[in-house]
Amino acid sequence: MNQDETLQNRMKHRQLSHAYLVVGENRRTLADTLAAAWVCTGTEPPCGQCAGCRKAAQGIHPDILRADPEGEGLKAEAVRALRSDAYIRPNEAPKKVYILEHGELLNQTGQNILLKLIEEGPAYACFLFLAPNPEMVLPTIRSRCETLRAPGPETEQASAEGEQLAELILSGAGPEETLPFLISLEKKDREAIALLLEETRTCLVRTLPQRPELLAVLEKLSPIRAACEFNISAGHLAGWIASVL
Repeated sequence: MNQDETLQNRMKHRQLSHAYLVVGENRRTLADTLAAAWVCTGTEPPCGQCAGCRKAAQGIHPDILRADPEGEGLKAEAVRALRSDAYIRPNEAPKKVYILEHGELLNQTGQNILLKLIEEGPAYACFLFLAPNPEMVLPTIRSRCETLRAPGPETEQASAEGEQLAELILSGAGPEETLPFLISLEKKDREAIALLLEETRTCLVRTLPQRPELLAVLEKLSPIRAACEFNISAGHLAGWIASVL
């Protein structure tokens, strides 16, 4: 099950986490969908028909609050006001949603104020941090959120390249076939390689029932994906992937 299917299922069954980091070109569209799902009072959120969904679509829902829409960077006083507001119960929805439009501009002081709220705040408070990519957000915030990448051109490319890498692994391709692919990885950033590895894993997991030996390959790919979160060059990551092929 890919990210979109998993997310749709979790929205439908009201099993969303309370804090997400939403990245990618279309992050605001995905964030609006999540916000609507949280305030939806229909049977399958977001239903698009209930009063909550209609108000969310019109941008007038009183329980969906947008912070720093202009991208000026939230001052400490504004973050403290947000924290105080979070302890006031929702007006009419099951949840109260805070969309931080520019999570990448949140400074150390602001994040320290929010950390305890994210960890120990009221059960009805939900948070969406938006940023172009995860690495632009402070690690302490990232570690307390689930990261979602909004579908866009970069995810489509990662999907195609992930399938290509999976095929190279499945076919046991030799150096002549794998070398051009590995060289192409050196031109990518860590986030693009991370996306590619996630897609590769999805492809291999689908084949696992017929090819149980792939479990060992998946175990080797996991630390490479984890390493993408750190300051490791694309060349080193490509070399690491080469050791799996």
